[in-house]
Formats: sequence, structure tokens, C-alpha cells
Amino acid sequence: MSFEMGIWSGILLIIVVVFAYLIALTKLKTNHINSRSLSKKIKAKVIEYQMEHNSPLGDDGSRYYPYVKIELEDNEYVVEKLEYGKGHNVSFQKGEVIDVFWYGGKLYYWNEYDRGIFKLLPSRWNF
Repeated sequence: MSFEMGIWSGILLIIVVVFAYLIALTKLKTNHINSRSLSKKIKAKVIEYQMEHNSPLGDDGSRYYPYVKIELEDNEYVVEKLEYGKGHNVSFQKGEVIDVFWYGGKLYYWNEYDRGIFKLLPSRWNF
């Protein structure tokens, strides 16, 4: 009898952990959508990737970040690092034109949460 209780307790624990994870992902998605709704969609061209070291311990926090070129008026442009939100990294081809937005002084990918499992999650809290 205690073996069966252990199995059911394990199954219940797994369900609770998965549910909590999905709630956390939904919160990330809704925050992203709220921040981009306050911003203007901008076209940017991916020009290169650069390795960024985010950890003083070495390679643990290192990853490649895309740099994009944003055309301004009068044939001027600016090159900026594209930040990854809390979602998964997105790979772009060099020369690819993507939609981005400014929020909190950083540049983010517009469609970061519109793919994979994120696409299946609600975009707002409706309970």
C-alpha cells in the first residue's frame, strides 16, 4: 500500500512542477507582450554575431549575441546588440531582416515568444 502511495505522490509532484513551470513561462510571455505593446516595431538586419562573456568564471556564461543594423534617416544607421529575453535563444541568418523593439534601453526580438511551446501559452491572464 505504501508503494502505491509513493507512486501517486511522485506523479502528483511531477504534475505540480510542470504546472508551475508553465505558469512561469506564461508570466514571461505576458510580460514580453506587455513591454512590446508599449514600443514601436522596428526593422533590423542581422549583420554579425559576437561572443559575450557574462560570467567572471569564464565559459559558463558565454554565448553569441546577434548584432543588428537599424537604418535611420539620411542614410545613417546604428549597430546594436540584440538582447535575449528570458525565452530561448533564437538563431538568425546573417542578412536576415527581423522585427525588434526598444524596451528599458535594450533591443529585443519582437517575436521571441511566438514559437515553440511559447506559441501554445496564453498571451494574457484570463481567469
